[in-house]
Amino acid sequence: MNNEIRYINIREILSRITRHPLLQEVNLEQVLQHVIDFIGIFGIPCMYEHKETVLHICDFKAELPCDLIRIELVKDCRSGISLRSMTDVFNPQRNHVDVTERRRFHELSFKTQGRTLFCSFPEGEVELAYLAIPVDDEGLPLLIDDPNYLLALDAYIKREVFDVLFSQGKIQGAVLEKAEQRYAWAAGRMHTNFKTPSQSEMESFTRMWNTLIPRTTEFDRQFESLGNREYIRRHGR
Repeated sequence: MNNEIRYINIREILSRITRHPLLQEVNLEQVLQHVIDFIGIFGIPCMYEHKETVLHICDFKAELPCDLIRIELVKDCRSGISLRSMTDVFNPQRNHVDVTERRRFHELSFKTQGRTLFCSFPEGEVELAYLAIPVDDEGLPLLIDDPNYLLALDAYIKREVFDVLFSQGKIQGAVLEKAEQRYAWAAGRMHTNFKTPSQSEMESFTRMWNTLIPRTTEFDRQFESLGNREYIRRHGR
């Protein structure tokens, strides 16, 4: 899918939900929690925003942005070198590097723990490229203005609320079963709609895998040529 993504306020889904007679007591806080869970379950890449920011490393660490979903790339601002993810236990003493000179034999690396980014050097600046949840002026997450997405989210919230009502004996099992069936159908339709790549995206994906020469330096070059077409040059005798 490579269509333009438009967003709407989270209060729109609250308005849709409360139209149901059994859901009129659902408030914004409950909807917000269900929306966060829904986003985490499906993780639709196209709904995230690509952002960049500069983090100041102090004592080997820096605080990550609050809207971060997934880190795409971490680059040292001084040397322009991309940091790799740590595969060993972080040890500042063993990995200590002079800030004024990035030693050639040292490979810069990072890891995350909670909302903290740990680096293998004590001080400096790194540029962070990451995926973020789009939010409005109030800090509330925005929703994709797409019928399939809104229908699936609406069905998910109803299923969660009906499950509680069924446990309390306020609704019959047939009502909950119908809500679960409706959610399964809507979720499958939404997943197909958003996960199916467009023709141009499939072309880029094909080029990534069908290569003549193995690409082993894309990480060092920030993936600038990933997906580029390769050419066979024939030289005359």
